[in-house]
Amino acid sequence: MATLLEEGICIIKDKKVAERFLKDLENPPKTDWREIRKRIKQIEKELEEGEEWAKKMKL
Repeated sequence: MATLLEEGICIIKDKKVAERFLKDLENPPKTDWREIRKRIKQIEKELEEGEEWAKKMKL
């Protein structure tokens, strides 16, 4: 399965899931810029926490 994903191939056996996935690819849902900023801040916070944890563990 990993080889298929590396080649950019995705197999979806469920028809409803495949149709929804294709629909989302053709018309991606609109994301508000405030939501994007919120996600970025959350990711930055998690990165900082990860760096602090790595320092505590002396990695």
